Amino acid sequence: MSGKVYLLDLDNTLHHASTHILPEINRQMTRYLAEHLELDHQQASELRTQYWLRYGATLLGMMRHHQTNPHHFLASTHRFEGLKKLSSRHGSVPHRLGKLPGLRIMLTNAPRAYAVALCKEMGLYRHLHAVIAIEDMVVHQAWRPKPANILWPNLKSKLKGKRALLVDDTFGHLEQAARHGIQTSWITFPGLGFKPRQLTGKVKHRIRQFEAIRTAKF
Repeated sequence: MSGKVYLLDLDNTLHHASTHILPEINRQMTRYLAEHLELDHQQASELRTQYWLRYGATLLGMMRHHQTNPHHFLASTHRFEGLKKLSSRHGSVPHRLGKLPGLRIMLTNAPRAYAVALCKEMGLYRHLHAVIAIEDMVVHQAWRPKPANILWPNLKSKLKGKRALLVDDTFGHLEQAARHGIQTSWITFPGLGFKPRQLTGKVKHRIRQFEAIRTAKF
């Protein structure tokens, strides 16, 4: 086994999530906020976005300001029937994933049940050596998902000197990881409608399809 570790995001990295899955998660989160905080739809949607922008995850805002049970929130906002119909993987990702020379670890802010179920539907799960979901990103008894500054040194200590590459579609996650010496690759495949952005700082590698990940040097 190579001394390399691939840290792989899930949504919009290993599959197209923006078309169906992420909009549905946003709807479920907005509904949750509206019901539990007694807000109208517009207020709930704005607060959901505000917490996501401020904390990197709506869940963290709910925990900090409303003492929300994280497990109840995640279970209530990631309910899907017919997950296979909603998911759309990048072409030959399962084959390419299985060929990567090193440990392949999913690092996702999604809950474990959703991440594992989706990966099994897309034929990805058998090619992963481990899944680190949002429930696993706990540092000093506090939830610290991406892009939390304290997450990266904690993660590096567990990798025991192995060379690591983070592949993610969220630039802020990559910036934080790069500050702690983790190599990064920004995946920005076409069709998501995101505004173009130039590579800056320590984030120097960019790909537009997962198959190109082997061009990353680390």
